[in-house]
Amino acid sequence: MKRKIVAIICAVLFLFSFSVGCMSGESSESVKNPALDIPDFIVEIPKGKNPIILQITDTQTIDSAQRRRQDRLSNAMAEYWATDKMDERLNGYLDKIIEEVKPDLILFTGDLIYGEFDDAGTSMEALVNKIDGYGIPWAPIFGNHEPESKKGVDWQCYMLESAKNCLFKQGKVTGNGNYTVGISQGGKLTRVFFMMDSNGAGNASEESLSNGQTMPTQGFERDQVAWFEEVGGKIKKDSPETKISFAFHIQIQAFYDAYAKYGFSKDSTTPINIDTHPNKADGDFGYLGYAWGDGWDVNGAIFAKMKALGVDSIYCGHEHENSASVVFDGVRFQFGQKISTYDRCNWLMADGTIKGAYPPINGTPIMGGTVNVLNENGEIIDAYIHYVSGFENK
Repeated sequence: MKRKIVAIICAVLFLFSFSVGCMSGESSESVKNPALDIPDFIVEIPKGKNPIILQITDTQTIDSAQRRRQDRLSNAMAEYWATDKMDERLNGYLDKIIEEVKPDLILFTGDLIYGEFDDAGTSMEALVNKIDGYGIPWAPIFGNHEPESKKGVDWQCYMLESAKNCLFKQGKVTGNGNYTVGISQGGKLTRVFFMMDSNGAGNASEESLSNGQTMPTQGFERDQVAWFEEVGGKIKKDSPETKISFAFHIQIQAFYDAYAKYGFSKDSTTPINIDTHPNKADGDFGYLGYAWGDGWDVNGAIFAKMKALGVDSIYCGHEHENSASVVFDGVRFQFGQKISTYDRCNWLMADGTIKGAYPPINGTPIMGGTVNVLNENGEIIDAYIHYVSGFENK
């Protein structure tokens, strides 16, 4: 649903509101919500329906035929990630989760493709066409791997912006893809997703770096923070009840504090299954299998600015083997469930244990997506992982 389509819908709603206002003796301005003009994109949800948000992350297609060095992959990996294996490694899982979840909005939290293995751009083009073909609004953000492609991020952004159902805007501040997506029901802006580039493109190609927006170091730059504060301030002024979410690829340091209640840290060596944890809190779920590197925003200054806007949920990807969601200090910190067997992922072994590893491996891949269900006020009323491989859904 692109902005021009949304404009038509809003125009129709405005005309209807105007006629109702005239009949009731009210002016049109008294029934028009000015906050609806702020997000870059609006997804209209029919009244009486609970919006379903599906987070998909790290599809990260690897086309071994495009590897720059023959020694970059072992023979077994090269065969596993051969050009003609995309249906088996990714597309089949996508088809199943879309069919079963039936989302109203799909959030892609980065690493759509592994840019080092997509200098020709064929994997990016194939994935965009695949997702867009579902006919569902989808909002992607860049991870750290897309900019590695020699096609460059400007071409990748053009592909996304040109897709019919893709909600994406490259933007003018640091990074590639800083924009907002709103959920609207009955003329009310219930939730806004700040979709942002957390940068960290340390191996970005010259073609990507040439646009001056691609940043090798991870984290938000000052102009990105100023942008979300300005836009968020306008939203809260015009619509104080609107709920706020952030989505970006690489996690902030506050994730450590959130997951520490289960004994997990960057130095952890023992995987943690929250679903079977004796101290599991209601609403928490998932699996932590990888001791991630340092998060950014170490002093918490940027997180404090998010909190000042009233953020209640943060969606990240990046870690592959960490697919968990916990509520801490009033905020849901969510690592999305990985949905492809490209790069490392979690596997269900014959003895029932979970192992994080690169394929090929003698196990069943644990694949799926993370679902958040909203009510008509934009509040998160349910959250869970929907599995399409490895586990049955409860």
